[in-house]
Amino acid sequence: MAQKLQYSPLLNDDIRVIQLLTQVDDPVHATGPVHCKLVHVSLDDSHRVDSSKTALKGSDGVWPVTVANAVDNESGTSQPVNYGALFEAGLAERMIPFARLPETPYFERPNFLKAKAKSQHRAPAWDPSKDPEADLPWRYTWGDFVALSYVWGDQSIRKDIYVNGVPMSVTASLESALRELRNHMRIQQGFYVWVDALCINQEDMDERGVQVGRMKEIYHTAWHVVIWLGPEAHRSDLAMLALRYMSVESERGDVLSKLYKRVEFYIVRLPYMQWKHEHRSLLIRKGVLNAIHHLLSRPYWRRLWIIQEVVLGSTNSPVLCGGSSILIRDIFKSLQVMKGDGDALGQYIIMSARGNSTLGRKWNITEDTYEISEKLWERPVAMAILQALDTNLATTNRGVYDALLLSREAKATDERDRVYGILGLPHLARLVKINPDYNLTAAQTFTMFSARLLSSGNLNGLRLVNSPVPPIGTQYLKSTHFSRPRKPRLVHGHRTIHRGCEHGLPSWVICWSCPRNPAQPFDNRSSALSPLTSPSLPSSAPPRITDDRLLTAQGVIFEEITSLSACHATESSKTYPLSSSSPPPSPYGTRTQTREALARLFTGNDPAGSDPSLLLLPRLWQTGIMGVDTTNVFGVKDFYYRNRSLRLWDAWTIDTLIREPKGALDKRVRAGASTAPKLARLTPGHHDVMAAAMRMLAWRRLVTTRSGYMGLVPAATRAGDVIAVLVGCDAPLVLRPESEGRYSVVGEAREAQVNARLESTSKNLEALLERKNILEHPPNYEELRYTDVEEQLRKIREEISKLVKKKRALRTELAELRKNK
Repeated sequence: MAQKLQYSPLLNDDIRVIQLLTQVDDPVHATGPVHCKLVHVSLDDSHRVDSSKTALKGSDGVWPVTVANAVDNESGTSQPVNYGALFEAGLAERMIPFARLPETPYFERPNFLKAKAKSQHRAPAWDPSKDPEADLPWRYTWGDFVALSYVWGDQSIRKDIYVNGVPMSVTASLESALRELRNHMRIQQGFYVWVDALCINQEDMDERGVQVGRMKEIYHTAWHVVIWLGPEAHRSDLAMLALRYMSVESERGDVLSKLYKRVEFYIVRLPYMQWKHEHRSLLIRKGVLNAIHHLLSRPYWRRLWIIQEVVLGSTNSPVLCGGSSILIRDIFKSLQVMKGDGDALGQYIIMSARGNSTLGRKWNITEDTYEISEKLWERPVAMAILQALDTNLATTNRGVYDALLLSREAKATDERDRVYGILGLPHLARLVKINPDYNLTAAQTFTMFSARLLSSGNLNGLRLVNSPVPPIGTQYLKSTHFSRPRKPRLVHGHRTIHRGCEHGLPSWVICWSCPRNPAQPFDNRSSALSPLTSPSLPSSAPPRITDDRLLTAQGVIFEEITSLSACHATESSKTYPLSSSSPPPSPYGTRTQTREALARLFTGNDPAGSDPSLLLLPRLWQTGIMGVDTTNVFGVKDFYYRNRSLRLWDAWTIDTLIREPKGALDKRVRAGASTAPKLARLTPGHHDVMAAAMRMLAWRRLVTTRSGYMGLVPAATRAGDVIAVLVGCDAPLVLRPESEGRYSVVGEAREAQVNARLESTSKNLEALLERKNILEHPPNYEELRYTDVEEQLRKIREEISKLVKKKRALRTELAELRKNK
């Protein structure tokens, strides 16, 4: 009978760490099976060594990495990193088109694509005689430790290691991590390692709950969080080298100009016609981009627990992949470059591994699109932002919401870990106090967490309400190479592709077990609604929950939604687009001002993005952009042809708002007859605004309220729903009247000029907030009770309407006077 490892009980506040046996202990451990010992240690301050009197081992915070400081195997001397391998491509590699794995994997088959020689750099070995820290004390009286962050991997692939001399089966991922770690200088120097699979008795649920609750303390206290991405594969050494290169060059200037160049030339240049061609020519090897894609596609980046582990670590945390290592800050900086140029560099990275044809499939919600979408770099960047956020009150809301989003989209073996895995994040830890209990069900865990979070005053969890999506036609005819047909034809195969939460939980409970709503989160999603949280307003009572079903909060209801677009080009219901029977005048002003407001709404009004007015080019709405919106039905062209008859305001439909007015083109041609006409050509800016608009529009409706204000709302929104802002929530919400004075939450909204409207009514907010608005959830729906808030707002709307009519009358009178003059 095989011997089983016996865990000794943890006393007081002790934790377990492992001592990895290395070649320093015995040369046999350089290549043989992994051997380690379990050690009980205490993190109590009484065991700390006073660092004010002397330097400590590791006080410089440096973990030597191979890419930043390489050591040649033969000479043993430090060598500058050579980035030539990123650009020295052979003729065959330059000529071959973007490959699609696994058909033509770079560096595997065919043989002429294989690299000539792999890097022979290794991690610096520890030499006690040359260690300047040899005589320095440790940070604790018992020593010091690092915490390992890794992905468990396939549980069916196991390998044996020896713990306290007893063979123990662990995942292949952990075994390879420990095997690599024992070659690193800091481990050979004597640093212990904390590993969850070994240092927690996984069979003892009580101990597991206690230790999971201490993971924030463990990862925050560790000298470093060491990240293990896995063994070397798909030329991960090239990928690590490229990420380091982009990080270094991003600090020096324009790194993109070193990765690819823009080529422009005129195909036709005549006095009466100009045709200019533009394309990008890669300078970096296609094989390098292929390696980067595989590195970012590794399971590690989607693991739930790494959110807490990475955020609690430092920007100097080492990242190990096979024999290569760099710092986490280099990865974050390089991914920021990709995020800023996702339309070019990001697409090249995806195409290098998945081919051109996969780009359009990222909108398909019936398959996992992580590896063919912007999530490859957006998810790590979100973790970097969360790591950099301070823990003050001004950033708490943003940190909480970003953490909830990261947790929802992560992968977890145990659904309860979606809560327990983020409890240690600083922004959540100050609001939610929960001791992990694996004896509770997933539903009980979700309800308890949501109740604690909402009771703290942070209502951003309501933005994650999992509302359903109406049925759509899943099969249709649409050309991907020509402009005809300009809208989907022969639509059939109607079905519901997302039913929302079906677990019977109160809708204010964040349910991580259900597939999330397919709509992408809004960019710039953490903008504060300052008038509702300003210190000048009366202090509001904190939200409270009674009977485990009723949530009480405060807020302001704006007005009713009256006109709605279709949420999808093939939406089954012919009710949409739905125009109001009495559309209001545009509160934005003239046709030009209204068009600009629409463009800002569709592009997210990102100050760092391209000019929103580029979206107003009629060509984008009539023919789209080849390769961007031709393989899906989420472009503004598809929106236009489905909703062109939608009348949002009294003066214009979507058609008349977007298209040139009759005769305007002739006037423009006559006015420019004396100059050489120029063809309006598409620029990278047009591609950027189109991509932003597709992200904002996908699975949402464009709506206007009774006063004519427009917004983007969930697909489940119907006419008669209202826009509201709750104290403690950073975004407007859509609420649905259920019965007298009661509302259900539909989801998050983005309304144009909502902040300006709050400011314009700031004098009335003080009186409104003195009255209680109660957000409740009986067994089947959530409801909002309020007093006479709507009566107050109705009077405000009437005053605004009178002013708008007076303004229009004055404009008409002024036009008549000018005409007579």
